[in-house]
Amino acid sequence: MPKKLPFQIKARSGLGLKLTPKTAPMRIIPKKEPFPEVQPVQGIMPDSKEEYWVALALYRLKLDFEFQYQLFGGRKYKGGQLVDFWVLTVPLPTPIFVQGWYFHYATAAKAAQSRLNIMYLKSRLMGKANEPVEIFDIEIPTPEDAYIVTKRKLKR
Repeated sequence: MPKKLPFQIKARSGLGLKLTPKTAPMRIIPKKEPFPEVQPVQGIMPDSKEEYWVALALYRLKLDFEFQYQLFGGRKYKGGQLVDFWVLTVPLPTPIFVQGWYFHYATAAKAAQSRLNIMYLKSRLMGKANEPVEIFDIEIPTPEDAYIVTKRKLKR
């Protein structure tokens, strides 16, 4: 008795045999869990969901950090900066910037300003902190990706 095939063989068309499935192909749709609701981090509401996800990653890595850490006077003084996360790594702290592509690198002027801020921070903190780490929003589309990227960039 011939084995039943899951497809039908149609007549030759000159280009070879055409196979058509007897039933419609099944689509496997992954079950999506909702993303966690953005909540305040250390009493401060994050500016983006990506900042919140990086905070969750730092909590999961059991690292102490300060959120929205002000350096050189913060936004109050010229030359001051606001670091998204000041992670208390050993032996030196590590500043982390969560950069939105649209707000920090969409145009040449924004990109130049972002790079200048990072270079300025590096020069001011030379020997007092590790190299600043940039985490882009396009790198972390999910909270799990935020954990993986944060862990990798902090070399944990």
